[in-house]
Formats: sequence, structure tokens, C-alpha cells
Amino acid sequence: MKLPLALTLLISFCVPPIHAQTAPHKPEPLGSFAAGWTYLWADQGAGYRSNLNGWFVRPSVNVGRGYAIFFSNTNYYGHNAKGELNSHGFTLGLTRQVFTTPHLKPTVFLEAGDVRSSSASGITEQPIVATGFGLSIPLAHRVSLVLTPAEYVFLYPHADWRNDYNAKVGLSFPFGHR
Repeated sequence: MKLPLALTLLISFCVPPIHAQTAPHKPEPLGSFAAGWTYLWADQGAGYRSNLNGWFVRPSVNVGRGYAIFFSNTNYYGHNAKGELNSHGFTLGLTRQVFTTPHLKPTVFLEAGDVRSSSASGITEQPIVATGFGLSIPLAHRVSLVLTPAEYVFLYPHADWRNDYNAKVGLSFPFGHR
């Protein structure tokens, strides 16, 4: 018995091929630990900006369907109009993988937390909200290159919004299996 063409096409689109059902499934890691260098183009107010460099560490836990929860600790060092500046950020965030391929894993993220900055003028605590996108490029079985080419950072010191740009590059190491 021959099936009508429309039914044959419907079955071919709805039923996955047999080889896809028998292909081995690569387990997703439980999470990852990333560390690296970070650059911040920081709004200091009154039209003044400073360039700060530093480092970051970011452990994350995968929660399924391409989502992960992460904690980020960033530390920046440099100079502003008032002299030496040290800034330490602590944020909690959510990331989502989008349009992934085996060789490139783009993500979008949103995070919020606190920044503590110290300079010659004193110490300030300020809330932070940041969003952006990142890329993970697998280099080997247990290591990936991680890039954050664009992160937009909102700070709110002394009731004055500040808009910063952040970029990061580092290595990520997955751990465990789900």
C-alpha cells in the first residue's frame, strides 16, 4: 500500500530519523569555572571616564535547557581624576545559551549585585545591573575560551546613573555531569 504524498511528507517532518534516535547523547556538565582578564571603560561622572583593568572569576551551575546561574567576582585597578582606584564587584546572574553549535556557544546574560570602590576620596558602595552577550569556544575536551565582547554596566552611586562598558577574556573549565 502506498501512502499519499502529503502524509509521507508529514511523517518525514514529524518523526526524527532513526540515526538521530540511536546517536549517543553527550552529557551536559554540571557547571563550569571561568577566570580571566577584564577591562572596564568606567564613567566617573561629569563627563570623565577612566580605563580600568583587572581579573574575574565566575563559577556557574547549569540548570537545564541552556540556562545557568552564576556568581561573578570582578576586580579592577587603575587611576581616575582622584588618584588610584580599586573596584570590586560581586554579582549574581542568569545566562542563556542561544544559537549554539559544537564549535561556538553564544550566550546572553543579566546580572545584579554590588560594587565596592575605594580611592583617595573614600569608599563607596553602589548597586550594579549588567547585561550583555558572551561566547564560549571549546579548545579541548575540558577547556574553553570565553569571551564577553560586550557588557553594558549600570551603576548608581550618589543617586547618579553611570554607564560603563566591560569586556572579558578567559578560560572556562567544566565540572561534573548532569
